[in-house]
Amino acid sequence: MLERSSAEMVLRPAPDAVFALLDGRSMLFSEAGQKIFELDRVGAFIWCKLAQGASLEDIYRGLAALGIDGNTARQFTRQVVNVWIDRALLEVDWRMPTDCVFSANLGRHRISVRAANRELLGRLLSPFCVSEQGGEGDIEIEAMMLDEQVILRGEDSSISRCDVEALAPTIKARVTERLIRSNRWVFSLHAASLVKDGMGLLLCGQPGAGKSTLTLQLVDAGLQYAGDDVALVGADGTICGIPFALTLKEGSWDLLSRLHGDRYDATHCRCDGVRVRYVPIPDAQNQCVSARWIIFLNRVASGPAQLTAIDPLDSMKRLIENAFAADGRLSQAGFFALKRIVAGARSLQLTYGEAVEARRLLMESCNGGA
Repeated sequence: MLERSSAEMVLRPAPDAVFALLDGRSMLFSEAGQKIFELDRVGAFIWCKLAQGASLEDIYRGLAALGIDGNTARQFTRQVVNVWIDRALLEVDWRMPTDCVFSANLGRHRISVRAANRELLGRLLSPFCVSEQGGEGDIEIEAMMLDEQVILRGEDSSISRCDVEALAPTIKARVTERLIRSNRWVFSLHAASLVKDGMGLLLCGQPGAGKSTLTLQLVDAGLQYAGDDVALVGADGTICGIPFALTLKEGSWDLLSRLHGDRYDATHCRCDGVRVRYVPIPDAQNQCVSARWIIFLNRVASGPAQLTAIDPLDSMKRLIENAFAADGRLSQAGFFALKRIVAGARSLQLTYGEAVEARRLLMESCNGGA
């Protein structure tokens, strides 16, 4: 079981949440959500206690005095508190310890992550390749335990929660979303990114195409790692990966063991139930580069690996299908940035069944082969 948080947490009604009675029936009104929620007797008791500043332990004891056994009291209180947090009906306030914090530079932003204790901090470190102790950031996340779940708070006071096993993937997803929505980039691509001799290589493909596995192979072959999931694009057409630790699903764990032994055997569970392991790459690239190779992955059941040239216009169309923008649409600035990327790079489709063969073919191409 994870160590309990040493910081003090206070749960209280959000300023725009109102409690009222109508003909003896209890209800909540959310001004932000423009919705009314009816409460039963126990829910109303819990809400009023929180409004009075009671702790969860105080509420458990109060419910016991009403004849509700301890386990039922805890379970019901956790359920309603989770629902109210998800609906932004509750505010969560706490004061964090000053020595459980690290920072990292990603996508031209400084990320600061604070935790309520060191064990929680260790889990938060898992998806980061490089970090520094302490430091402030323009993107900040705090994490604290609430019973068996982790509560996360951003610098904008937004609150979310997740299971302990899903903490590292949740942090990665949350930071990635913030970077994608940053106005420092015109759009982003769903692609792994690597660097050879100062020039970028993009691996594009749908989930399951093998981007992360092939990225691991190419890093082992000598390419510099820059990110395995999202590449950010500047207005000048340069690309910048988000160098989180390389994320590998279960199908790649045998390869991981062959290359690194059991060094990275800690398993995390994403919110969709997929189990992953993280491989931090110490010398990960964190700078903007121009793309020289754009590789579209086409994974097949069997057959030899083949590289096929793709028409630049077709390449642009494919990249747009894998693009994200802060407002959900590609701007004219984004279009011209995309044009610069394609004009300066070779666009190729890689059809392959085995990652080892794909690695050999790509390295030959990067080294000046056909």
